Amino acid sequence: MATETLSPTRPSGHLLSATKAISDETRIRILHILSFGAFSVNEVVEILGMGQSRISRHLKILTEAGLIGTRREGSLVYSFLPEEEDTALKFPLELTKLLLSYKEDLPSRERDQKMVHQILETRERKSKSFFDTVAESWEKLQEETLNPKLYRSWILQELPACENILDLGCGPGGLIPFLLNKAKHVTGVDNSSKMIESASSNYGKNPSVSLIQTPMEHLPLAANSCDAVVASMVMHHISHPPTVLEEVARVLKPGGVLCIVDLAKHNAEYMRDNFADLWLGFEPELFESWLSNAGFKVGSMNEIQTESSFKILTIKATKEEGGQYVHSN
Repeated sequence: MATETLSPTRPSGHLLSATKAISDETRIRILHILSFGAFSVNEVVEILGMGQSRISRHLKILTEAGLIGTRREGSLVYSFLPEEEDTALKFPLELTKLLLSYKEDLPSRERDQKMVHQILETRERKSKSFFDTVAESWEKLQEETLNPKLYRSWILQELPACENILDLGCGPGGLIPFLLNKAKHVTGVDNSSKMIESASSNYGKNPSVSLIQTPMEHLPLAANSCDAVVASMVMHHISHPPTVLEEVARVLKPGGVLCIVDLAKHNAEYMRDNFADLWLGFEPELFESWLSNAGFKVGSMNEIQTESSFKILTIKATKEEGGQYVHSN
């Protein structure tokens, strides 16, 4: 089955359709919910505590008005707020931004935010539990599905020789010895305590290596402290990748390099169960819009064919000069 990305429709009368769409409190609540990231229909149902048919109707109205977009992840469809660079949706985007600037006035705001955080915490627990379980065998598991050598050589080729490299989602540290050939110091971060323990057993005594267990949405690193960042096979496990990219932009020095390696869009739903994947890969255009909004300039974007059915997406981006990057929530 071919992959499918669904974009917001572009009705001729944005003014009327969008203003009519926000005349319902539930639909404004949905816009607020989606300001925290992309959510499936079932997740929106759980957050609002309403029937699926009712929620589906509201989502359809918002989509047809250009206020939200949808993308398919295998059998699931996720709704999201369109990116700011989509000039074809200028009025709906401005209307949503205006509404969210008054989110404090929403009667159910605190309840909805609490439910949103519960959903995000459930995603995080599932991912953390999986990686805690497979920490010792992670490198072998990866080799059985993908050939890390295919993209490891690309990473090392694109990284500059520098002082500090951040290994985002470092796992048990498979990349660290290679990154030490490019930098005087490598900082590895991961949200799994078992992964960090495994990495520490190998590199914990190396003064050129720092290892930190932390959510990647909130890195305990100073702004402009890293020369380069590597995100290797991590973004498809992250609940809201744009937030992490904003955080990466914060810790990177101006002109700093970000190398991303991830799965290209696919429909192998078994990856959700076998590897706790939240997203079934990414389309290049989606990553490009996220990076642009976070303050990056994309230098290269390519796909590598593996011996399996998966393609690997490689992206090199540079943090543009100037700008402050803060989370929207």
